[in-house]
Amino acid sequence: MKMLKKFNHRWKDIPKIKQVNSETGRLYEVASNTAYPSITTVLSKTSDKSNLIRWRKRVGEDHANKITKAATTRGTSMHQLCENYLLNEPLDDLGSTSGELLFRGIRPQLNDIDNIRCLETPLFSTIFKVAGTVDCIAEYKNKLSVIDFKTSAREKKTEWIEDYFIQGCFYFMAYRELTGEMPEQVCIMISVQDGTMQNFTLSPYDVIKYTNLLKERIKEYNGIINRA
Repeated sequence: MKMLKKFNHRWKDIPKIKQVNSETGRLYEVASNTAYPSITTVLSKTSDKSNLIRWRKRVGEDHANKITKAATTRGTSMHQLCENYLLNEPLDDLGSTSGELLFRGIRPQLNDIDNIRCLETPLFSTIFKVAGTVDCIAEYKNKLSVIDFKTSAREKKTEWIEDYFIQGCFYFMAYRELTGEMPEQVCIMISVQDGTMQNFTLSPYDVIKYTNLLKERIKEYNGIINRA
């Protein structure tokens, strides 16, 4: 077993909320008789799925389902390895599964993380009336950062990942609301199957832009739910 670095933890006291599933998607119970939709549900319900529909039609439903299942499996595996590593849990010798290979790609970035405030922590906002589970909030290269771990079969372009930025900005705003502590940036870390590592960073100025987009998507989501 190997434990290459010891991470410091400065856990924040975040109110506990419960995740539940409903007909409209994932919800979080934030109080008695009060539940907020997850940020992933809001973004999924309001996203442009035309490219996804064309892709599924082109490759066939069965093959598309296999690809989607494999992507989910390797993403879950890498996330669990990241969490264990940041919790200072010893790692068995890594093998060559897709999740383990993706973790190898992201691990050098993880080694620049310290003073961890949140790890796989549910957050919510009474302002936006949305909730979600953030991957990590910690100091990354000495800057307090909202960190989201992603996996991908190929490298991403900035214009393809607007929803990642909106999601990260929600965590930024929810964390600030709940703790009073202001993050300095949002980091989207993407481990690509070919071993490439991408890191997209948003400044507080960028957060303002994507928070406006977040508000638009929440309004659109509420309209969809109210019409259902």
